[in-house]
Amino acid sequence: MRYRIKRVDPFWLKTPVVPGLALAAAAVALFAARSGRLPVAAAAAAVCGVAVFLATKPALSGVFAVFGLLGGVVTFLAAPSAGLSPLMRALATAGFSLFYMVLMDGVVLAVSAIYNLFARAGLGGLRLDLENPV
Repeated sequence: MRYRIKRVDPFWLKTPVVPGLALAAAAVALFAARSGRLPVAAAAAAVCGVAVFLATKPALSGVFAVFGLLGGVVTFLAAPSAGLSPLMRALATAGFSLFYMVLMDGVVLAVSAIYNLFARAGLGGLRLDLENPV
């Protein structure tokens, strides 16, 4: 059996408000960071992260959070981090996990949107060849 994948759907909340909010908050964060307004940049980045998190299906976010946690444990807990207290190591691990989750959620959303655009334009797509179980 052959199946063609016409659309990849990792989106959870499918309203245009969520991606619009994410893009607007990312723009505000970039402009605020360039102008030296770090509290505004941090708040806008947090809003962008929440919007990206809400746009992605929870299973994907969970997988990326686990990978981020593993990376944070290896980087900050298992490897010697000079000058960091145990509390700071734990906070760095949690922060790394959250940042990695949001970053990878955004990458998956962008890649799937680009794939869907090309697949709709008639450029083909992935094809799965499945066999019937015996």
